Amino acid sequence: MVLGLCLMMIAYLIIRHRSKEVAHTQHKKNNVREERTAVQLFVNRMWKQRETVGSKLTAVLLVILVIIAIFDFRLALNMLQPSMVVGMIVFSFFYIMNDEGEEVEEEELQPENHKLRALLRLIDYREHPFSLGLLLFIIIVLTLLLSKQYGLMLSLETGGNPMYVMSLPTAAFILSGLSIACGFIYIIHYCDFFGLRQTEQGPYKLFQIHFYEIIICGASFFIWLFILGITWITG
Repeated sequence: MVLGLCLMMIAYLIIRHRSKEVAHTQHKKNNVREERTAVQLFVNRMWKQRETVGSKLTAVLLVILVIIAIFDFRLALNMLQPSMVVGMIVFSFFYIMNDEGEEVEEEELQPENHKLRALLRLIDYREHPFSLGLLLFIIIVLTLLLSKQYGLMLSLETGGNPMYVMSLPTAAFILSGLSIACGFIYIIHYCDFFGLRQTEQGPYKLFQIHFYEIIICGASFFIWLFILGITWITG
């Protein structure tokens, strides 16, 4: 987590430094009209065939997990969460890096209220890679570390009949994948990325990320708050 945060901060500072030296607006408009690279064409093709490719990869993963479960059921169970996070990262990569060639016109979508505009800039992950999911992920990880440090027994609900849909460790896994997706949209908005040309990101991808963010972050936050309340009461 610390290494990832350091790399993110370094990348943020480098990109912000470049943005002061280069006229990004004109560069990004010209960039959309440039010929797509082979990597970009591959990403676009994979995104168009995402249902077919995704179903095949899911079937292969299930077969592998079933085979592993025959020999070691606990290992197969422990591999579910990492597999889910990897799937989220791969899906978000192809979703964000897919170049649909949409024209970015969002002035009419901006509210007239200046305070509301300032709030929207704070959660605009094209401006910075520090998302609400990342903040909540850090809070959950620090909570788990501090609970072990001070010997507190948190009701993590990792087995048996849980009171809620997902446990706090599962929420941390999902939030980490969401944070990486926000990092992707920031990177490709400002610079080239492994053969993918810099492309200005439209508001619709950002709104869809916010939609999933409300569900995931909201559920994770209330589970975290509920666990802290139970720990404090049973103290």
